[in-house]
Amino acid sequence: MNKPFNVTVIVEKTGTGFSAYAKEIDGLVTVGDSISELKSNFNEVLYHHVEYLQEQGETSLKVDDFELNYVLDLEQFFEYFNVINKTAFAEQYAKVNSSLFRQYTKGLAPLSGDKLKQISKGLHKLADEINDLSFA
Repeated sequence: MNKPFNVTVIVEKTGTGFSAYAKEIDGLVTVGDSISELKSNFNEVLYHHVEYLQEQGETSLKVDDFELNYVLDLEQFFEYFNVINKTAFAEQYAKVNSSLFRQYTKGLAPLSGDKLKQISKGLHKLADEINDLSFA
């Protein structure tokens, strides 16, 4: 099995929704009204890119050979997912001072790579806990 091609997809908020582009592959860009639509549109763009590469002789290349990593900055994330209580999340999952956390999410305080990893781990922990639940 071939190692997947890791592609970083940079997501940015626009006035009408979202835009995205591949950091490693020139020309792979798309837009969408929501992140869900954006991801669907990006998959379509990638499909056409692979189709083009196959026409150019890369016959063994498939869409499944690409692993997409969608990246959204912290401020845009919490603007989009505004239903998340920042204070409770900061205290329970990110283990960050809630006042400082609000500054991070508004772009008012510098955010180190280590602190960003800590917040990301907290988000993934929350997502895992939600994913493990069902309602009766």
